[in-house]
Amino acid sequence: MAYCNNCGSKIDGNDIFCANCGAKVNQKSNENKERIEQTFEHAKSITNQIDFSEIINTLKTSVLKPVSGGKQFVDKAQKNQVIIITIILAFLQGILGIWRINQISNSLQNIISNFYEDLSSLASLFGQGSSYNFNSNELESLNKTIDQFKYLITIPYAKIFIQNGAIYLIALLVLFIFIYLGISIFIKVKCTPLAVFKAVLISTIPIFTCEIISIVSSYFSLYLGIGFVILGASISIITLAIILKESLNITENPCVLIVAIAWLIALAVFFVVLQNFISSDLSDIVKTVINSYKSSTF
Repeated sequence: MAYCNNCGSKIDGNDIFCANCGAKVNQKSNENKERIEQTFEHAKSITNQIDFSEIINTLKTSVLKPVSGGKQFVDKAQKNQVIIITIILAFLQGILGIWRINQISNSLQNIISNFYEDLSSLASLFGQGSSYNFNSNELESLNKTIDQFKYLITIPYAKIFIQNGAIYLIALLVLFIFIYLGISIFIKVKCTPLAVFKAVLISTIPIFTCEIISIVSSYFSLYLGIGFVILGASISIITLAIILKESLNITENPCVLIVAIAWLIALAVFFVVLQNFISSDLSDIVKTVINSYKSSTF
């Protein structure tokens, strides 16, 4: 519905002048308003079609029962649900990335101290302890230096959030492409791209579950945190192979081979992209530290 810009009265789409005040109708402005209203109504209709309680139940079931919940998702999930869950997981990965970086930043002092202590112990095993030994005064001096620079560090949290979400989406897309191509070319089983994408998407849920546990457990033990990351990846690979076999009727032996190869390629892409992002972030952090140090000294 169009309205007069002068008096606010309702006007028909074809009217040149307002019937109430006689002002000339701005057709272009009214057309833009109508487009905005149509877009809003369309988005509202799509939102009404999405059952958010069903999405929550899907995520909950996939966390507690990754295989049975994943098979149910592949069989019943609609396209809108798939899009929403993809966005939720990318958003969650961004949050977890910030959490992990913040954890490393807060533990920077302990990480460097432990590194030098391990380096000293390792050097002692090879008879070179005198060159790498650090006494308590030297470690205390090192910790004071770290504390001084910690306050100068400005971490680009927004950039890290976007990068982590992008990393997840890129790895997810690579995994989907290679699994779909492998099924289509080598196994020659007819399946829709959406069904394969749903299987790949839902199989990543265990990674998020174990990543959250990994971050929490890393406050107590770094090795325990790494162990949960490996556990999450292992559950995800097994879950994906079972879902593809049982939901898409794919022969088990080539299914395992395709999933393993696709995962290796996705991991390689993941680490390459992650390395580039980390280099970019470190460059930004170093620049902020240098600029902050210069401004504080002059």
